[in-house]
Amino acid sequence: MRSLQILPSTTSHKHEALLPTLDVFARLGFLDLDLNLNHIVERGTQVDDVRQRLAANGQRVWIVSGGWCDFFDAPPAASATVASVDRQAALARAFGVDRLRLFFGRLPMTHCSPDRIASAAANIRAVAERHPDLLLMFENHDGASASPDVCGAILECVGRSNVGLTFDPINFVHRGVAPMDALARLARLVVHVHLKGYEAGTFCGFGGGDVDLRPVVRALVDGGYGGAFTVEYEGAGDRTVRLFESVRRAESEIAGLTASIR
Repeated sequence: MRSLQILPSTTSHKHEALLPTLDVFARLGFLDLDLNLNHIVERGTQVDDVRQRLAANGQRVWIVSGGWCDFFDAPPAASATVASVDRQAALARAFGVDRLRLFFGRLPMTHCSPDRIASAAANIRAVAERHPDLLLMFENHDGASASPDVCGAILECVGRSNVGLTFDPINFVHRGVAPMDALARLARLVVHVHLKGYEAGTFCGFGGGDVDLRPVVRALVDGGYGGAFTVEYEGAGDRTVRLFESVRRAESEIAGLTASIR
């Protein structure tokens, strides 16, 4: 039976103080984590304090999720992105992590062109060469990266083994793209998956809402996907309760799928 990582994300609690959030996660049994770097990069939480709290709680970070960069920029603006990735890469290493989630950038789809795709690929290739020990995982989000074809064209042009896609099916849904259509275009590039839900135009917990992601998860598992599933919650209500419910649903769903594969 294959075992796949299911990681709760602290993204759900990025507006709360990180250290008590880690304590709450530990009490919920969330010991293996996807750590959003927002608390450290934007709010000044000290790395040593986080590491000490993780150790005290018996927790381990497997993935760090970085902030916004814009890989579509041309020089000299691209230098700011390189510097940002350098800092986030250093933080990944400080936590003993070899996977860093990033974004493609904020370029509107109306401004996308073959030249901008080539610039993004060149910039990503450059940072991948600077950090060969890290797997850089680029998430589809708004703007040009809401297009599976744009995401695919960039990553295929990069052509580096330490670069891949964080596939967020609900982000595609949010921009009018059917997740199975996106997966058909991008499956071979997927190295990481985000799980959440979608209801009436807003995000909700995984397993709820208007969009059934079970076919997506099944297609990934049946296709041999071996990466992690990060569970996020960014909707309304108590985020601790809803993240807990989402993680339990993900664990149940994925355990059932992997148990059927011998």
